[in-house]
Amino acid sequence: FQGKTGQVIPEMTDSIVNEISERYIELYENITGEKFERADIENISERIEKNCLEFLNNFMK
Repeated sequence: FQGKTGQVIPEMTDSIVNEISERYIELYENITGEKFERADIENISERIEKNCLEFLNNFMK
């Protein structure tokens, strides 16, 4: 799918999303030589808030 006029967006099942995710992780690891660390998905809102505050604290220095 390229987003061209007339194209229909394919169904993105969990299986397809997982396959694509695994492929991108594989590519990341091959390109960087580093192990990809999956983020904790338990407390996403807390993680976003923590990261935003950390950025702002460093940015405002």
